[in-house]
Amino acid sequence: MTSSYSLTIELPKEAFRHHPWMPDEIAERLRVLWLIDLVRERRLAYGKAAELAGIPKAAFVKLMGQHGVSAIDLDPDEIVRELD
Repeated sequence: MTSSYSLTIELPKEAFRHHPWMPDEIAERLRVLWLIDLVRERRLAYGKAAELAGIPKAAFVKLMGQHGVSAIDLDPDEIVRELD
């Protein structure tokens, strides 16, 4: 098992008016969203992020898509070169 850090955050009670308070589920969701954001920022490859999230790459790529993050990390010039 890899080492890890622990984090404490404050969330407004009002946010849970229509959602049950389930700390483990919320922590997991925030962890995965943070990993997706690291991929979006190009600070982490999606394969490594999926590994750290503990989910299959395909499932992670699907989550990325749901959050507007593409698994294809090529700029337009690179795409043109790849297609030639």
